[in-house]
Amino acid sequence: MVKLEDLKLSLRLDEDWDDGLLQNYIDTAQNYIMSAVNSGASLEEFNKYKQFDFATSLLAQYWYINRSMDTSNGVPDSVLSMIQQLRGHITNETVS
Repeated sequence: MVKLEDLKLSLRLDEDWDDGLLQNYIDTAQNYIMSAVNSGASLEEFNKYKQFDFATSLLAQYWYINRSMDTSNGVPDSVLSMIQQLRGHITNETVS
């Protein structure tokens, strides 16, 4: 699970004025990835895979860094790649 403190460390943020915004990005990124992979799977299933945490962190960082820009692609390719990997893992687990 991605923690606020870890995200702030990755972004090299020392202040706490954006903590609420950052937590919102974390929560939204988790929900986005879970919905893109398998909306019926639980958070516990996703937490088994490091790709989930890494994709969540990358997506939250991307949205934070680019929050004032108009981007045509709202999701980096590296996150999309991890979503594809998770689809294979999570879909196979829930079918078995």
